[in-house]
Amino acid sequence: MEAALRRELAEELGAEASGASRVFLHSSPSDSGVAVQYFFVARLVTMDEARRGGPELADPSRGGYDVDRVDLLGDDLAGVDLKPGSLKEFIMANREALLAEAAGSG
Repeated sequence: MEAALRRELAEELGAEASGASRVFLHSSPSDSGVAVQYFFVARLVTMDEARRGGPELADPSRGGYDVDRVDLLGDDLAGVDLKPGSLKEFIMANREALLAEAAGSG
């Protein structure tokens, strides 16, 4: 799972992160049974949008992929339509602990 996290960070953000702690799991019904999503907190080390790649970025019919930065300590996250909703609730309730965990990564 951590290798997939690092691959996705590189492809979608052109980013590298240090440390990675799995902090949240979301499951939902799917056509093949149950879909499971794993969520991590990590410390962002570098990000260069020019290094992004992947098939979704090359297909204009899939829309834009702009990076949005959200201050977790302010009210910004409340206005974000984050999916799944349970993840947003988790972050809102635990943001100080998540930031402390990310600060300790590295």
